[in-house]
Amino acid sequence: TYPTVVQAKPTDIWTLPAFFPVMFELTILFSAFTTLFGLLALIGLPRWNHPLFASKRFPKFSDDGFFVCIEARDPKFSQEGTKALLEKAGGKNIELVEDEI
Repeated sequence: TYPTVVQAKPTDIWTLPAFFPVMFELTILFSAFTTLFGLLALIGLPRWNHPLFASKRFPKFSDDGFFVCIEARDPKFSQEGTKALLEKAGGKNIELVEDEI
């Protein structure tokens, strides 16, 4: 049998250092992908549906308006206090959307 010559380079243990840059770059690439997909999984993205999408006024917001969404996850959250604050700031069409997020 004849040895396989790859681009006139030897195929013994001394050629192993030639693969270090490639493996280093692949390690960086795969760690970046792992970080990206881990972050997306941790924060729950992509999220295809949200309870605000069911609001009657949502098409207006997505056309030429804006809205503020305040989620009630904090145990110190006060629905009445938040509504009063938004009304005092000039908020219009304040509505409560109740659904599991």
